Amino acid sequence: ARIVGVKGKIGGARSEEPEFAFSAPLTIGAGGYNCPVSRTITEVHEEPFRDDEHFCGGYREYWENVEGLGDSEGPIEIHFIDEVLPGYFWLFPVKEGVVNVGCGMLISEQRKQKKKGKKSSLKQIQRWVIEEHPVFKKRFANATLVPNSQKGWQLPFGSPRKDAPSYQPRRAAMAGAMAVGDAASLVDPFSGEGIGNALLTAKMSSRHFDKELHSDGFPEDAAVAYMEEMWGELGKELTNSKRLQRMMKFKRITNLFIKKASRKEEIGKMMSEMIASKDAQEALWSRWFMFKTLILP
Repeated sequence: ARIVGVKGKIGGARSEEPEFAFSAPLTIGAGGYNCPVSRTITEVHEEPFRDDEHFCGGYREYWENVEGLGDSEGPIEIHFIDEVLPGYFWLFPVKEGVVNVGCGMLISEQRKQKKKGKKSSLKQIQRWVIEEHPVFKKRFANATLVPNSQKGWQLPFGSPRKDAPSYQPRRAAMAGAMAVGDAASLVDPFSGEGIGNALLTAKMSSRHFDKELHSDGFPEDAAVAYMEEMWGELGKELTNSKRLQRMMKFKRITNLFIKKASRKEEIGKMMSEMIASKDAQEALWSRWFMFKTLILP
């Protein structure tokens, strides 16, 4: 089997506009979590496209004048609070005076919350945090919601699948096509960040396609080489991020780290860097680091 191009209608599948078709030796799937190219890649090989244990629901709003985040640049805040666990709540500036405010939770965990009779709607959870949480309601006391900024979507995590049928985290290429970024299920499962891996795999895919050599079509062996390099490059850090994600579900361990971080500058710095620094994440799983952190005074 080989992908030879794409076809569709302006305005979507239900549009009454005429259908257009485009063909090429290589088709790049960069259409996000529901990319039709990446969906086709998995369906052709009869492999799962979606796994709710590795898909995260996300909801965000833009707010103005949030206390503590007024500049156009600043740190990403990720909060693991009781009312949002096993998910997380985030804030980060996008431009002067405007903050991206959102929350995320694994789809599988949302379903568990619903069965327990707890809030499972991310929109409802976020509203409670902003209006009722003792810390955040103060920060949002004088803030204003940007009209029509509400958006819900899903994040396909790059965490390793148990008993994956072929490639990790899932099949992302075949003869004629490669998927990159979110379309290849490469979102960091700890921070929810995906742009870094999207840029990296976009650059990586360009190295595996030779315009002259592959003029008759991108071959299967090149697709396999791309998937192997992709996981070889990203697999370790995505696995570490999954461990961190799991750890945050356990309040006692997380609270112990936070208490230690408040007393030890080295640990506090490392915890703040874990979101963006893969080296910091890797150090966290060093036995010596864990011993120093949890055992030594």
